[in-house]
Amino acid sequence: MLSLESGGAVKIRRGFSLIELLISLCLFSVVMALIFTFFTHNLNSYRKAHNSSEIQFQAQYILNFMTGKILSSNSISLVKPNDVTIYSLTVVRSRDTDFPVKKISFKYGEREDENYIFHIMNNNIRYGNGKKDINPTVELGNYVEEMYISLMKDESFGEAKFIRLKIVMEKDGQRYEAFQGACMRNN
Repeated sequence: MLSLESGGAVKIRRGFSLIELLISLCLFSVVMALIFTFFTHNLNSYRKAHNSSEIQFQAQYILNFMTGKILSSNSISLVKPNDVTIYSLTVVRSRDTDFPVKKISFKYGEREDENYIFHIMNNNIRYGNGKKDINPTVELGNYVEEMYISLMKDESFGEAKFIRLKIVMEKDGQRYEAFQGACMRNN
């Protein structure tokens, strides 16, 4: 900044005046607020996209694994909607009705311990092989809120050969539903 002294000499002062500092500070604050908003919005978008792709991947992995085991099974041996209740395997059920399932077993052989077991515990789905009501130990996936089974025609669970599985996944408020049909071929 230049200032004129009484003798006609020009004196150069270094630094900013108070008004210049305030204007600079305001502009800097506006720019930083825009940058901060931009980065937080992008971070939230990234998290949503990442969560969505993760639960979609897990849902497809779980359904494909279960379908592979169902294909080599010959019947359903246990269906539990919760830890206490067991669905009857002989009562005829309506087709296209979603029945909630927390634990389901598929029999693949003649012996009592030849069952594939799937059980939802604490939003994790677990897999096991053995007696129909064991607690499985192998974790297949996370974020599983609910699982449903529906029959393709009016029949009992024990006679069913064609079923449709539905799993509902949720992570950080994002829900995803996946469906897959399967046929028991090992009759």
